[in-house]
Amino acid sequence: MSRQHHDRVSVPATKGRQRVRAREWPRLPRRDPHIRVTAQVLEMAGSSASVAEAVCRPWASATFLGARHRISVRFSGPDHACEAEAFANSLPEAEFSIPGHIVADACVDAWEGRELAATNDADTDAACGRRAETLLHLSILTVEDW
Repeated sequence: MSRQHHDRVSVPATKGRQRVRAREWPRLPRRDPHIRVTAQVLEMAGSSASVAEAVCRPWASATFLGARHRISVRFSGPDHACEAEAFANSLPEAEFSIPGHIVADACVDAWEGRELAATNDADTDAACGRRAETLLHLSILTVEDW
């Protein structure tokens, strides 16, 4: 019978005894911050904003682990362009509060102004009978805070 051998690594002592864990995963995984990032972006964007799309994928460098978040935020309403511009200008300096994670970078990748067919009279621009909105595509990088 052959026994599988794993390198062992020491973990800080707990109540006077040393714990040992397999080298394959030397620390516990962190909670996924994607939901909190998306919620805080939506809160910063204001009441006229909604999330059109949100995806997340793992990211790593030589020294950091994290995730790349791509979020599309839709601004609609009478002042959609002004609200989108104010949000885009404030995003790079925004403070996020995500336990166990740090937002390393937040920026607007693309900006789209759209005109859609109006769904009701409240959303209709009287001059052209169409509803306008602004769509911002965001890229946010989070890294795990050790």
